[in-house]
Amino acid sequence: MVAVLVPMGRLSGEVDLGPTSAKQSVTGFGDPMLEFDINIVGPKSQKTIPDVLRYEPGFSLDLLVDLALPIGEYDSSRPLNLGQNRWYGRIGAPIVWQFGDWVPGRRTTLEFLPAVWLFGDNDDYLGGQTLETDPMFQLDAHLTRDFTESMWGSLDAAWYTGGKATVDGVSGEALNNLGLGFTLGYTITRNINLTIGYKSTVNDNAPGDLQMDGFMISLVNGWHPIIEGMQRLKSEE
Repeated sequence: MVAVLVPMGRLSGEVDLGPTSAKQSVTGFGDPMLEFDINIVGPKSQKTIPDVLRYEPGFSLDLLVDLALPIGEYDSSRPLNLGQNRWYGRIGAPIVWQFGDWVPGRRTTLEFLPAVWLFGDNDDYLGGQTLETDPMFQLDAHLTRDFTESMWGSLDAAWYTGGKATVDGVSGEALNNLGLGFTLGYTITRNINLTIGYKSTVNDNAPGDLQMDGFMISLVNGWHPIIEGMQRLKSEE
């Protein structure tokens, strides 16, 4: 599978500026991301409508590669930006376990995503400084359950560690953050899916800890000949 993700939204937070701090927010487009996903272990690819009708994931393991294009909105005078002004990407191994029958409206899965993020340098950080970031390791977990044939929900957890930043030779602290949240999804049509999610850090009480609350809305429009064939079958029933 190949996908192009174009993030847009609003980012706000409190920025530490030495002895003082200030709240900042930015709105606009982030760095577009190219995503490549190929199955390594699991059911065969769905190339025909009978394949879709017989599909059951059971256990599957994929190889995931993401590459961000550094063309998102960026202002070197601001600490907060939606774009990063550098190349970066992720290599991961999505894992899915199916529980019970694969029947729309009753599906339950447990999903994991171990991954590593790799970062290039930003040589125009806060007025011409150089920002370097160590590799960052990620582990996501989701317990997902169908509520109806069109609606599903998941309980989410995410752990990030590493990613120590260095600005002109001065190193900061590595991340070690755990976030918990939930996601709700709704299939508007066979092509269009809406998801709404919330996530918040929970180990953020110590001074200097990263505190983050995130709210996400995504609307995905996908197309595939199989989807069109399924729609024709449904209309003929």
